Amino acid sequence: MLSYFRLYRERGWHPISADEYRAAWLRWGGSVATHPDVVERLSALAGIPLDYLGWDKAGELQAAIPTWGRHIALAKDVLKQQKKRGVFDLGNAEIILPQVATSVITLRHKAQYVSELHAQRISTLKEQKQGLALAREPEQYSKKFRYNQRREQRLLE
Repeated sequence: MLSYFRLYRERGWHPISADEYRAAWLRWGGSVATHPDVVERLSALAGIPLDYLGWDKAGELQAAIPTWGRHIALAKDVLKQQKKRGVFDLGNAEIILPQVATSVITLRHKAQYVSELHAQRISTLKEQKQGLALAREPEQYSKKFRYNQRREQRLLE
């Protein structure tokens, strides 16, 4: 049953080698959280198997991702599930995937903090509640957050 979900999730993606992923990352760039050496070493440290997937169009590689099952590699959720939360901490690292700038891909793997660079290049990308931006206009924060900030300010005064 679970293999059907995997077939759906990886539709359009195919397994690639670590060398192909490295070449894609060096060619199109990415973030520290997707760097081939970082992903490989931290996966080995955590003891979680690592897979690489590629997205092709007309026989040419357009994008590549490192995965831990249904999550992008180095995801906090996987560490939490495996009870390995303290093994390493990248914080809320922004995810920039190695991808051709003109390509549009479908990403069905779970990923948090995907860069704004991918807003137009990943067709299935949804905005998440929490964001990385620290400097926002007050109206962009939740009502509860603004209430707590006012309360703390009153207490401080």
